[in-house]
Amino acid sequence: MTIEIINFLNWLVLWYLIALSLGYIILLAASIPDVFFQFKETELGNFNRLMQSQVMLPVTVIISAYNEENMILDTIYSIIKNTYLHTHILIVNDGSTDKTLEKLTAVFNLKKIHPLVPQKIKTSGKIRDYYTSNFQMNITVIDKENSGKSDSLNIAVNSCRTPLFITLDADTIIEPDAITNIMFYLLTHTNTVAVGGAVYILNGCKYEQGEIIERKMALKPLPALQTCEYMRSFLFNRSGWNTFQGALSYAGAFTLLDHKAVNNIGGFDEENLAQDFEITTHLHEYERKQKRVYTVGYTAAAAAWTDVPTTLKSYWLQRYNWQRDTLRSLLLHKKMCFNPKYGWTGLFTYPFYLFGETLGVCIEFLAYILVVISWYIGILDAYWALLLIGICWGFVTLITMATALMNFITYNKYRKLSDLVWFLFISITENFGFRQFLISARIAGTFGYFFSKKK
Repeated sequence: MTIEIINFLNWLVLWYLIALSLGYIILLAASIPDVFFQFKETELGNFNRLMQSQVMLPVTVIISAYNEENMILDTIYSIIKNTYLHTHILIVNDGSTDKTLEKLTAVFNLKKIHPLVPQKIKTSGKIRDYYTSNFQMNITVIDKENSGKSDSLNIAVNSCRTPLFITLDADTIIEPDAITNIMFYLLTHTNTVAVGGAVYILNGCKYEQGEIIERKMALKPLPALQTCEYMRSFLFNRSGWNTFQGALSYAGAFTLLDHKAVNNIGGFDEENLAQDFEITTHLHEYERKQKRVYTVGYTAAAAAWTDVPTTLKSYWLQRYNWQRDTLRSLLLHKKMCFNPKYGWTGLFTYPFYLFGETLGVCIEFLAYILVVISWYIGILDAYWALLLIGICWGFVTLITMATALMNFITYNKYRKLSDLVWFLFISITENFGFRQFLISARIAGTFGYFFSKKK
């Protein structure tokens, strides 16, 4: 009886992974025309002059900073050097204990101001002071007690005076045309409430005064492995979701949001560390509930470069939190699951995120356990084991190489042959140890959500 159950689970897992792989193939196929169309549009379109027109919508770039004295100035300089004319910068110092505020004060000659700020979104952190620059009039700084990133973003949204805003991490550098490209996408799509931009790995690159001088893959294995992750996630995954009315998550490191739409849903969830997932999913649910025609989209043409964890401990903690709070967001909006009232988002996108991308790690983890048990009791089927490895490992490598090829043909962020060779080597070897480490962190995050007291 035990052998029959194990054999049943083996084949159940196998068919699940086959179905999941087919879903990713559909996304890959959908992403190819989207990536190439946007690339051609931005390469051939002469819209820079249009974007610098006085009639264009102003946008505020919001940065929540906690102990970011090493990177905050480069982040701000990259915004100042962008090609979009009407850009405001709003920095929230979230109770930093380093010299973040001191650096901002010294470099931008900050002076205290006393603005009247409406409290449309509930916040918890106590604001100490408001500042503006004496010579860079589009820069505002809010100094507050530490209360977390979500609360800092909500405080910034309350203070924002433009119809659109961009969330940008304090350790992220945007390319000069990034805001122009992300605004172009918004203006060419109907009733856009959110647009995600592409995010690449800054580790290993050379940069100065907010400008990337040399794009280069990190030589250290952990950041290099994350380069493969980010390439898959941003170049094919999110582009593919454009076909199905948008993904449920865009990176908080660089995403454009409609100010009014965010106010309508009460801002960012203060209890959620996966703010990017929660805000996007919530916008989908709200807009569908209001029966509005809207766009939640993504453009690979708008690119930013962000710092990523360099130690296994910090990487584990990041992925643990992401998994736990992604589950929190999904189950908070569970009414969308297989609900035709939410269109493609309810019938396909939400179920795929829940049962595929989020809980899929549990199935793969179960697959590894079943292989060990089957081997131990002497019933391991070599054909089944090879097929499982081919799906779990070979398919990931195939997707990674396909996205690398798309990047090479289109945006070509990594131009050196040595980077391409290193990327291909990492994409093959990531399945031997690193993938299992990532799965373990996400399994721990899943247990952390279901069995911890804090939901």
